[in-house]
Amino acid sequence: MCYFCSYIYCETVDITADNVAPLLYAAKKYLLTGLITECLEVLEKSISVENICTVLMQAMALNESELKRKCITFIGVHTCNLFDSETFLQLTTDALVDIVSMDVSAASERQIFENCMKWARYQLREMGEECPSDEDIRSALGNVLYKIRFPTMTPAEFAELTAHSKVLSAEEKHDIYVYLTTGEKLETLKFLTERRGKHDCVVSRFTMTSSNCNWGYSLLPDAISFETTENMCLTGVGLYGGCSSAHDVKVEVLRGSEKLSTTVTKMTSLGRSRTVKVSLENPVCIYANNKYTVIVLMQGPSTFSGINGIAKCDFPNSSRIAFYDCELSSNRTNVSRGQIPQLYFSHVLQYF
Repeated sequence: MCYFCSYIYCETVDITADNVAPLLYAAKKYLLTGLITECLEVLEKSISVENICTVLMQAMALNESELKRKCITFIGVHTCNLFDSETFLQLTTDALVDIVSMDVSAASERQIFENCMKWARYQLREMGEECPSDEDIRSALGNVLYKIRFPTMTPAEFAELTAHSKVLSAEEKHDIYVYLTTGEKLETLKFLTERRGKHDCVVSRFTMTSSNCNWGYSLLPDAISFETTENMCLTGVGLYGGCSSAHDVKVEVLRGSEKLSTTVTKMTSLGRSRTVKVSLENPVCIYANNKYTVIVLMQGPSTFSGINGIAKCDFPNSSRIAFYDCELSSNRTNVSRGQIPQLYFSHVLQYF
């Protein structure tokens, strides 16, 4: 472990994604507080959908509660992406319990249940059980099962998922059905009834919408730059609809010249000026006092646009966002007018 020796004798070391875990373990073993801090900073800044499961399990193994909290918070916003990752299936039971215990999640309760089932089947296959029974799956889930909030599903959804399954006992199904149909919470009900939160915050840039649907497109991008005073997560943008319904939309988020997220989708509006939310395929961690740019390229008929734009806006928690004209905007959008009327943020990603 030559890089560890380098720190012991020279107090300098090149910390990378490949060596940060063993370095952190050694630093904690020998109480090297400076190295611990540096390793944690590298881990926190490297958090992504691809490595979040690994970082979470490292945080739990090394008893780093703050790093664990930041991992769980990140997962709350990126839950659906996490479920699609290969590393999700390799989570330990304790890590999955913490994830399914989240009060905030971008995934529906049905998605959480279905992916917990997928995780349990994977665990059983790894132990040689190619065709596990419902009872085997229930055993593999352990305490994870009681973190799934079945009472927040619709009666039809719950019936569809559990009517032909023995993962839940007859008594558990009875208690949940009673709650779903009557609202009565029996003393024997073992599952939480509170819905998980989303915590989206919408920032509207314009105080007025133009009366004419004449914001045209000729393969020119609309763009706006912004900066916040608090760490958060950009989850989507609101765009103006048009007099005709269909638009092809491409949304990019940049920090400097670095492309952080690209979303390509179709947007359908109803011929009115009401904005339409376009969710980012990969939500972006926004760090305070850094300038970011949202670029939107739309193809289709003319849309409405905004006027009387604001340069600054306060969030409910006393933080602030400031908007700036962007040189990448070739379609006339600026702070005062144009497209991209709304930005959607989540305040749960208060990492640092």
